[in-house]
Amino acid sequence: MRICFLVTVVGILFCATAAIAADKTVHDRENGFALTFPQEWITEPPSGEAMRLSVQSSDQALTCMVSASLYDASAPGSPPDPRKFIEGWSMETWKKMMGKSFSTADFSNDKLARFPDGYPVRLADLDFTVIDNDVRLHGHSRFAFSLRGARYGYVNCSVMGESAEQVEQMWAPLANKAERVVNSFVLDSP
Repeated sequence: MRICFLVTVVGILFCATAAIAADKTVHDRENGFALTFPQEWITEPPSGEAMRLSVQSSDQALTCMVSASLYDASAPGSPPDPRKFIEGWSMETWKKMMGKSFSTADFSNDKLARFPDGYPVRLADLDFTVIDNDVRLHGHSRFAFSLRGARYGYVNCSVMGESAEQVEQMWAPLANKAERVVNSFVLDSP
């Protein structure tokens, strides 16, 4: 009788843990990307024209946003071979691609990763400061960026606070979740 009770309790706890740990995948076929995040996270309306998806952790400390669009290989300045462009990436390329909004950011942990079928994606962390009039906010982000066939896109998971120290404390317990979400980002194959 006790063994039956023990097996039942273990089974219930296992199912409850699996339900809590469940993830949700959004596959936006129109914009050609997929992202997986914890089920309890909040989906928000994207801000700006380029954003396609915005999700926040349930405590609203971590925000992840996806941008994905069509890529015009014939446009001036477009790399002729996107795969080689991603594989030959540099820190200067991060600064150029992220533009003015991250012009003073410090990029680190740049590395090449691969989508499940082997296509390249760039990953990096960045520390940044946003100044608007008298307001100064610090932040930390984890990015994944890629060009793939007729699409390009990125996911950016970030925290923001009043000081670099506060951001560091906020990031520490969220780093693994951010990494998991960023690593789930996939652009559809051509």
